[in-house]
Amino acid sequence: MKKSVRLSLIIVAAVAAISTTVAASTFIQSNEKLHELERAARLQNLSVIAIKNNDFALACKAQTEAEKALAQANLRSEDVVGMVNKSSGELCSKAAKVIALK
Repeated sequence: MKKSVRLSLIIVAAVAAISTTVAASTFIQSNEKLHELERAARLQNLSVIAIKNNDFALACKAQTEAEKALAQANLRSEDVVGMVNKSSGELCSKAAKVIALK
């Protein structure tokens, strides 16, 4: 009887340890994802400000970094990633044209 109680306690302790580890890992991954999404939002804002100031080179760089941040966040929303990718391409193309005119 004592052996079965001891075995049950060991199993419960093992399950608790595994559950805690999984929960901590999930929290860390979610926290990192949130950090990258916040970074992408800040870079998007920088890009908008740069466009208003006609600084397309900075807008291109900010948009490219925002694209990288979304990739780091492992975002599954293809529409969002596609929009950022398209915007990045357009801004970098415009920046190249502006630089070529100088």
